[in-house]
Amino acid sequence: MSFFKKIFSGKHQTDASEPTAPASPEVMTESDPKPGLTISLDDILIRQSVASKDEALKLLAEQMLKSGYVAADYSSALKAREAQVSTYLLNGVAIPHGNAEAKNLVLKTGIVVAQFPQGVEWNDRGETVHLAVGIAANSDEHLQVLSKLTNVVMDETLAKKLGSTASAIEIAEALGQDVTHETIATAEDFPCCRQVRIIDKAGMHARPATLLAEQAAEYSDTDIRIRFGNKAVNAKSMASILTLGASFEDELVISAQGPQAETAVSHLTDMLAQGLDNDAEVSGNASYNPLQGLKFIENPQGRLVIKGAAASPGIACAGIYVFKEEELHLQKTATDPKEELLALDTALNRAFDQLNELYQQMQKSAPADAAIFKAQQQLLRDDSIVATAKDIIREGYKAAWSWDRALKDQIAALEALEDERIKARAADMYDVAQRVARILENKGDGFQFPHDRDFILVASELTPSQTAYLDQVPIKAICTELGGPNSHMAILARALGIPAIVGTGTGLLERLTDEQTAVLDAQSATLVVEPDEQTRVQADQLIQAWKDIQDVENSQKFESAVTTDGVGIEVVCNIAKPQDAQSVLDNGGEGVGLLRTEFMFEASTVEPTVDEQFESLKQIVSVLGSRQLIVRTADIGGDKPVSWLHMPHEDNPFLGVRGIRLSLRNEAMFRNQLKAIYRTAMWQHEQQVSSGIHIMFPMIAKLSEWQVARDIAEQVRQELSAPVLPLGIMIEVPSAALLADHLAKEVDFFSIGSNDLTQYTLAMDRLHPQLAAEADSYSPALLKLIDMTVKAAKAHGKWVGVCGNMAADPDMASILVGLGVSELSVSPANVPAVKLLIRSVAHAKLHEKATKALQLGHSREIRKLYEDRSDLL
Repeated sequence: MSFFKKIFSGKHQTDASEPTAPASPEVMTESDPKPGLTISLDDILIRQSVASKDEALKLLAEQMLKSGYVAADYSSALKAREAQVSTYLLNGVAIPHGNAEAKNLVLKTGIVVAQFPQGVEWNDRGETVHLAVGIAANSDEHLQVLSKLTNVVMDETLAKKLGSTASAIEIAEALGQDVTHETIATAEDFPCCRQVRIIDKAGMHARPATLLAEQAAEYSDTDIRIRFGNKAVNAKSMASILTLGASFEDELVISAQGPQAETAVSHLTDMLAQGLDNDAEVSGNASYNPLQGLKFIENPQGRLVIKGAAASPGIACAGIYVFKEEELHLQKTATDPKEELLALDTALNRAFDQLNELYQQMQKSAPADAAIFKAQQQLLRDDSIVATAKDIIREGYKAAWSWDRALKDQIAALEALEDERIKARAADMYDVAQRVARILENKGDGFQFPHDRDFILVASELTPSQTAYLDQVPIKAICTELGGPNSHMAILARALGIPAIVGTGTGLLERLTDEQTAVLDAQSATLVVEPDEQTRVQADQLIQAWKDIQDVENSQKFESAVTTDGVGIEVVCNIAKPQDAQSVLDNGGEGVGLLRTEFMFEASTVEPTVDEQFESLKQIVSVLGSRQLIVRTADIGGDKPVSWLHMPHEDNPFLGVRGIRLSLRNEAMFRNQLKAIYRTAMWQHEQQVSSGIHIMFPMIAKLSEWQVARDIAEQVRQELSAPVLPLGIMIEVPSAALLADHLAKEVDFFSIGSNDLTQYTLAMDRLHPQLAAEADSYSPALLKLIDMTVKAAKAHGKWVGVCGNMAADPDMASILVGLGVSELSVSPANVPAVKLLIRSVAHAKLHEKATKALQLGHSREIRKLYEDRSDLL
């Protein structure tokens, strides 16, 4: 018996919790006295396009969650019902709804409708759905809609219209919703009105909305309204226009009343009919081509042309602000050691509070990088440093001088080391030394940036504290004499979206003066002081192009990443703490490809308890629902020591006890982490949410390491009677790639850690200032190891992701997808760009080009191969 017959014959008795339709359904009419279930027009999604039924169900579930009908991701519940019986009815209509096990996820009964003009294959019988009525319910409130659907599905002509060309209002009317008429009454048009269709591919995003509002504002004596469906807004408000959510080919109604009503309506509808994005071409501004990316200025000319290293992408033009940090002149001797000791304790506490404020501030704009200030807080609590400073005070010296001396001794010790990553921590120590000394000397923060004008900041070097402050001022770009692309300043600049170049060399500050005009082009790592006319014109075009890039990427960030020939790629995120989870969803990420659990270990002075780790993980899954969450077990060691774990000095920590090696040598810690992970999955099941948790082991170099880690995980799972979770490994050691064929027989998935795989393959520290340019992700050797890994995985039916920085590079993303990688995990801010690129290319072409790349012997040849992306269409 078909599902349609079960619903309307009274024989749909799958379980007691699911409402049963009456045997002879009474069709509800608008005159029926029984109050009807409201369908919000916001919950009617027209002209949708998806590649599969799973994507259609995910679309419905996301809207259910957004509208507050369910407490967590409902897509698994919809899929589970489909696995029991297809919800296809007739004439292209389906009514997906949740299974009984998910009933307590429903907060209130609600209906979400999706229209698929291109159709979605719904089952193995070849039945195609054009209209899906998704239901979240735990009572009989929705039965009136099911009854109304009998008229819809039996009327082939009506069903076809609703699934192809009908508006949201027409769909609501067909389902008998009284609210439709009330809503229309609140969105009346002014007397003079015209209808117009949006022809801009990107829809009504920020730039066309701005142009439209600016032109409407010219008619100051006339009221102008724009209506889309049931919603009408003030045409003079850009923000209000954006709330319409109007897309390509949607119909708008422009209406007006007042002295210039006819002229205004004619003008605005003509603008829309001709395409608002065309203005960019008319004015000479560069439009965005995702296959091209942002270009750089060709042959820049000016009074000074300074080269450095690119640290954060983008381009800017503004007046220069030369930043010279105020020097502290500290008094040395003191008269009362007790008073100085008390002053130091007070200053340390105040500095700790200041760093906590910075941490909270950075959580809002760059949560993944806020941990820099947690690390600085640890320095304030470092027993050795504090004890040294107090010993110096007791010898008769001032608190500020003693603290400065204690830190400078540590700084000198770090700078004497060969390991460049460890040496980089000296900048944090200097930052902390200055902060405490300034508090003791009542000198304030020591830096003042302009608030009344845009500026390009030029400095010798910036501390993390100074960089974090920049999101409060109208800065356009950063240029520093010192520092490298992986300094904390560079990391924060990227997180804040500020273009930056570093390492221009000393002596630059003396050659510049405040308010000289300059162009900073991060793509070519160039600062042009007082540019000539041609350079300025190029800069203006590229600045507009950069804005267009961000505009287009963000307008489409929630769309799936499916190539032009139909191959879907999962674009997920790397995160480091619970607060990052929301940014995954906000940026269009489809889950988490790497959770760096070190945040739980590095920020604590003792080993976190199982309960503490469980609470942190629970915060994350509460946001993600059943979406994928790959939890990497602690990758401690190398450049990531923890204060509470005894870790003997190693001459070469990156080839020492780190990652899984450290976990297996500290098995109690390892088991505690696994307990927290499995308890989180158990909690999700208690909440009737399918768990998307995967467990991943880092730094696996041998088959035996994987097997020992797997067996321990299974022991912990059985002890807890926890659900089975996928277990995978990171491919970041060349031996793992060479053993991929053996490992793929046993693991559930691979994730390539491109940063470590690059440095271990080439025996080059990627953060070493003299080797960074040579530690190249385009290395033919590296690409062959990745290709070997993917082929081994596919031979055994396993999938491969990439969770390093490599995937954020458009060309590298093209190569990786071409090699067969099925998941790219990047920072949340990179998701929109990566997804847009994937939607712009053909997978078959990517594979063809990647195959050519594997035949090349030099990274320069591979880069040149990808200079032209036009053959990827």
